[in-house]
Amino acid sequence: MNAQIESLKELFSELFAKLMTFTLEDEFMEDLGESLEVFYNMSEGEEYEFDPSEEFLFLSWFLLDDTDAEENSLMDVFLQRYGDDLSLQEKQVCNVLRETHLTLLEVMDVEEGKSLKLRDVFLGEEFDVTESAGAEPSAKGHLLFTRGLRLGDLRFLVGAGIFLDGVTKEPLSQFMADQYAQECEEGIKGSFKEFLKGNGELINWWIRAFEQGDMLGLNGDEDDGKDDDQGPEPIKVN
Repeated sequence: MNAQIESLKELFSELFAKLMTFTLEDEFMEDLGESLEVFYNMSEGEEYEFDPSEEFLFLSWFLLDDTDAEENSLMDVFLQRYGDDLSLQEKQVCNVLRETHLTLLEVMDVEEGKSLKLRDVFLGEEFDVTESAGAEPSAKGHLLFTRGLRLGDLRFLVGAGIFLDGVTKEPLSQFMADQYAQECEEGIKGSFKEFLKGNGELINWWIRAFEQGDMLGLNGDEDDGKDDDQGPEPIKVN
């Protein structure tokens, strides 16, 4: 099993590097800038210092979830152009990646340096991931905003994640439930999983509002005086 894990980790690492290089090609820069504004719910005229070495969470969303009018993602473009140059296993990983979505995971347990036991807050599924770089036993009870990948019986975290204090679980999950209910009222049909695939950036909107002192998120309240520096810290988890 360890040899299988290491082989898959190496394959995914090399493939992910190719995908990130493709995503950052000059021809996509205009779209990237517009998508950055959406992902961070930026107000008109607001500036954001983009650092591709620290933006894997956004770049994965830009590659996999952000689609054009024909519902094509950058991953679709990548496969159209370079699919014939990929191995069968690389194509399989790309197709599995394409189906992933951003979500909120509760840290149930930590085996430091080895694994995390996680529970999907929205879908209720529990599973282990085979590595936890940057996670310590104190992370138990915290939440992780990230993207999960299943390869056979193995699970991995994709790109990057943000740890959040457990106190955010109820208001953030309620916010997303309210957004989903609003879509349903407007006649947009689909499962909650499909809603997450198409609207995962809403989680990031809430987190950003929380960092700015708005506990409810997106409600137009004034800053309550909380220290903006106390927000969640991004970490690499792949």
